[in-house]
Amino acid sequence: MRHLGGIWNRTQRAGQASRENSKSQARQIIARTLLFLGLLLLAACGTQGNSGGSAAAPATAATPDTSTPVAASWRNTRIRPMLSLSAVAQQYIAGMTLDQELGQLFVAAFTDTDYNANNAGMVEQEGAGAILLYSSNMTSEDQTRQLIATAQAHATIPLLVLTDEEGGYVDRLQQFYGFRPSATQIGATNSPSYARQQGYKTGQDMAALGFNADFAPDVDVQLVAGPDQVTRTFGTTPQAVTTMAGAYMTGMQDAGVVVCLKHFPGLGAATTDAHLGLPVINRSRAQLESVELAPYRNLIATGQVQMIMPTDVLMPALDPNLPAELSPAIINGVLRQELGYNGVVVTDALYMDGIIQKWSLGQAGVMAIEAGDDMLVGAFTTGQISMMMDALKAAISNHQLSKERIDESVRRILILKMRMGILKVPVPVHPVPPLGSMSPQMGSWPPALLQDRQNQAG
Repeated sequence: MRHLGGIWNRTQRAGQASRENSKSQARQIIARTLLFLGLLLLAACGTQGNSGGSAAAPATAATPDTSTPVAASWRNTRIRPMLSLSAVAQQYIAGMTLDQELGQLFVAAFTDTDYNANNAGMVEQEGAGAILLYSSNMTSEDQTRQLIATAQAHATIPLLVLTDEEGGYVDRLQQFYGFRPSATQIGATNSPSYARQQGYKTGQDMAALGFNADFAPDVDVQLVAGPDQVTRTFGTTPQAVTTMAGAYMTGMQDAGVVVCLKHFPGLGAATTDAHLGLPVINRSRAQLESVELAPYRNLIATGQVQMIMPTDVLMPALDPNLPAELSPAIINGVLRQELGYNGVVVTDALYMDGIIQKWSLGQAGVMAIEAGDDMLVGAFTTGQISMMMDALKAAISNHQLSKERIDESVRRILILKMRMGILKVPVPVHPVPPLGSMSPQMGSWPPALLQDRQNQAG
């Protein structure tokens, strides 16, 4: 995804007083949710008697991080009321307004280099769940850190902070850290250790600025020298892409930055730039299953994949009518049901020509959520988010979308934020492995990744 820019198309809807009131309400909701969960856990704990038969001494209703000694003490109790992250997310949702839920669905692309009225409006007034920065938003390391920190300080629910940092010619941070090898250069080494090392270093550099997620790596299997894929792919076979992109993913997530695999279902055979038109890939279902879909199937099986970006591509073998990111058959059908993926799905930019020539941002946003996507990329003004939110609310009113469908996406987003450690989790919850090792058992890793991981441990 590349930044195509745009124009301001709507005046801001409210002043600072309105934003402060909205922030206060949302913070009260979060506080009430955490208090409710704390009291629930205390009530469960209070049912446990001591050896003398008297009531157990009450504990304070605190919500420390699960890594604290308090969490360890829960593991030693005879009765352990364990909540799932899904249950915690549902309690958050129960205290949120519809506008606050809808806000979490948006990835807001910042304008300019400061926390201006437009950027503040998207974060505070509209409650965006994520922000997206490009090179044009970043003039220095200190300025970038300050911009991100300011946005986080004003967000009522912590933000996903994203950019496209792939290396090669798609490198938003080159002005700070210099040249990074492209995916193709990394793939050519045929060294998973080197790929993991590059992913880890990139993650470290991003985290130092305040980024916590990346629209990378690209897991397309390059079959042609497409106009937008040269140097961006790790290889020309599913196994090469699985091994090298998987190692890169592991390294980046070990550094604390969540990856987003792209461009589902695959642009490796595209001869049209998806930014400038709608690519059509006429390959059979069997070909797609064995090549384009294989890296996704393999990497999803590791349990590490937390985010996936579908894109604007028409694959008649999967859906003859709709581009992938707007297709229920491809998102709900292939990705979620057939490949078993239940993480966050983030659209590619909904203003790209393959979409915007036929549908408005509002229409595309509704279609994307209906298809099974969770987060929407494309808005870069407060007015655009407001317009898209109005379209979503209208779709709920006319029963094109259900409130339960919105809840489903918000639940995935909040669970991801809790897994990342940026959203508070009351104790105790079911143990959550770190992002870099989400697999329930090592044996489910692809063999090359498994061997490389074991070598690292040794």
